[in-house]
Amino acid sequence: MRLALLTLIWIGSSNLAWSMGKPLSICLEQQNPPYSTQQGGLDNLIALALADGLGAPLTIHWFETEEGDEGNPTLQVNALLSDGICELAGGFPMAKNSFADPGEQRYSLMLSSGERRSVSLQPLAPSLPYHARSYTLVWANDKPHPPINSLDDLENIRVLAEENTIADLILMAHGGGKLRASIDHIKPNGDALLKALAKQQSDAAWIALHRFEDWQQAHPDSLFSRSGFQHEFAINLGFAALKSNHQLLERVNNLLTEMADDEQMEPLFEQRGLTYFPPQQPDLMPPISTRFLASH
Repeated sequence: MRLALLTLIWIGSSNLAWSMGKPLSICLEQQNPPYSTQQGGLDNLIALALADGLGAPLTIHWFETEEGDEGNPTLQVNALLSDGICELAGGFPMAKNSFADPGEQRYSLMLSSGERRSVSLQPLAPSLPYHARSYTLVWANDKPHPPINSLDDLENIRVLAEENTIADLILMAHGGGKLRASIDHIKPNGDALLKALAKQQSDAAWIALHRFEDWQQAHPDSLFSRSGFQHEFAINLGFAALKSNHQLLERVNNLLTEMADDEQMEPLFEQRGLTYFPPQQPDLMPPISTRFLASH
């Protein structure tokens, strides 16, 4: 199992209160481009905007999602929050099952020292979402391809997908599992999916549109071509916090509302050459399950 790596960085701000008071601590997944990396990302920018709005210094705690049978990103983030390592977690899926009451459940949290600590999980609560993530099909080359108008058209096409992700669940759930034989699974690991596609290991890849746009900018000579098909389902993303931390959540929601009303979100995406998808309704989606995804 891969260790969770926790590191600490400070980010400067023009706010005069930046060096005063308690820091705002936010957990972000490292190596999750274009959303959060130590080199920059969308979640980094939004975290900085929140801290600036609160007049507080910002501390980002980076974590690496654990793999294997024991890995569970939702429970891992809960443990980070429940253990007091951070107050908010960014880029969190806004779905009801992500906020189910953990009861007396515990999680063995990997620390930066390499040791583990058993953490008693606490109920979480969501912020308002700040954007939505949409999914698309990308061809391995720019040769002519058959038109893709729905997921039904992916039968008999070899499609790369990162296992145990929402993108994977969309494919696995479609048509009662009719696409399962067409999926070539790969473990999530940075740009491994698109690197595999570049080696023509499959015909196409099923991926979040933002990740493809980010790759295109970094690899302008890539032969990849977008199919033009974009799935109707998009997952809202926001912040998670302990349910007991309702005062912070209220302030965060006020700031996110102000940013949306002042149309500040879209320029943050434009800075990175990405398409902004506003949050979908409802803010907190039904539990993400194969049954739910099969209906979309």
